[in-house]
Order: sequence, then C-alpha cells, then structure tokens
Amino acid sequence: MSLKNILLGAATGAACLTACAQAENPWTYDASDDRIGRIYYYERSNTDGTLDERITIFRRSATEVAVYKENGLCRRAALVTATLDLDTLTAPVITGGQLQPNAQHFDFAFLERNEETGQVDMLVQLPDMEIRNEAQIQQPNWTLFDFDLASFTVATPHLDNPQAGFEFGMALLWADPSAPDPFYWMGDVSAEFEGQAQHLGVTSLEYRLTGSAFEIELSTGEEGRLWLDAEDGHVVDAVMPVPNHPGYTDFRLRLLDISDGGEAEWAALLTAHFEGCE
Repeated sequence: MSLKNILLGAATGAACLTACAQAENPWTYDASDDRIGRIYYYERSNTDGTLDERITIFRRSATEVAVYKENGLCRRAALVTATLDLDTLTAPVITGGQLQPNAQHFDFAFLERNEETGQVDMLVQLPDMEIRNEAQIQQPNWTLFDFDLASFTVATPHLDNPQAGFEFGMALLWADPSAPDPFYWMGDVSAEFEGQAQHLGVTSLEYRLTGSAFEIELSTGEEGRLWLDAEDGHVVDAVMPVPNHPGYTDFRLRLLDISDGGEAEWAALLTAHFEGCE
C-alpha cells in the first residue's frame, strides 16, 4: 500500500472517530436549557449523613461556574471556579481557592486540560511545597469528582434524551499531600434510567449508577443512585459508593434549595461568611 493511501486511511479513520464521538454524545448545549444566575444549595456528606458540608453552586454565566464550600460560618471555606466548554459541557479549567473576607479569595490549586492530548495538568501550591501531577482524560463527557458534581449538574439539563440513560467519566484530585498519585482518572459511570417518581419532594428521574469508577481502591460498593429534576434536569440527589475527599467513606450530594438571586445573592452569601467573626 502506498504512503498516500496509508495517510488517507488514517485521516478517514480520525474523521470517523470524531463523527462517531459526536454522534454518541448524549447531550447538546442549548442556551434555552440554561439557568444563568441560578444558585443551587446542596449538602455533601457520607451516605449516613455524617461529615455534612454545604456545597453552593452558582451558574454565573454560560461558561462560568463557581462553588462555595463551608461547614460553618467564620471557619475556613473553599471557593472553586471553573470555565465550561459548551461543546463538551465539561470544565477543562478549574481553579481552587480559599475564601477570604469581603468575598475575596486566594487561589492555590490549578487544573487545565490540554485539548490536543486530553491530559489534565494539576498544580497545587502549598505554603511549603508544590504538588504537580497529571491524568489522561479518557471520556469526552467527564467531571472532576471533588468539584462535587458542579459542572455535571449544569450539564445534565442539556441531555438530549434523559430517559435513554447516559455515560460519563470521573477524575479525582485526592487532597492528601502524602498520596503517591493525588490526581487520577477514576473511570466511567453508566447511568441506567429506572423511572420517574417523587424524591425529596421533587418530581425526579431516577438512575442506577455502575461502572469502573466504582472499582477503585477507595470504593465501598459497586453501584450508586442518581436523581435528576424531571423538568429542569439538575441533580436532586446523588449517592455513590466512593468518597471524593479524605476523611469520608462514601458520597451523597443532596439538594436543599434553589434560588435565582444571581450576583447580588451570591456576593452577599460570600461576604456573610466572615462578617462579625472575631
């Protein structure tokens, strides 16, 4: 076979892979499915309710998501921001920081995906050391698990056919300086639709979750559960048999409330964290 035919065959194969990936993509971005300015109030905990922490997600714009994490006012709190890729509905750029008084923040953790290689590079800058690591992303639809499903819950409203089920992948940044591999690809998750019912007072679509992401060493089981709002598509409840932060044994993310208060409510929420603190 000539070199020309080999190159032509390779190009055709690459085009086919791209077309197939696009055809299999379970979600398509549509601005009408967005809720810009919406604030989602969640609680993350173990599945038994212990180690509860408030996870508040703000859809600042079509391409910006911010997350405020706290387990009590006046205490240390996290503020994580992400830039969304609307073609894949993933977050290829994520910046982790610590909330400061007057709604300011100090950034110290940085993740960015190289679109050509599919690799995400991680840099964590601690007071006495730097931690660098990388992970190869193996799914076009993926979420950073310790981002507490923030990019995921703004992606699921764009599912083309929620009742057909879908798949996604998860990566994990394990915030333990002693971990030999603090950032890695967990694997895939398959969401199998099981029906519609009332859950936590909301009409929800229920899914059974299975996959290789639950086969890692941290896992305590083989399957999880997911409930999406039947009308708007965001996460109502998620239960998984693997923790996403050190100290936890597994994972639950439960919706507490929703508000469309936008920038004014978000700024007031962050500012209030340190107001009146000694």
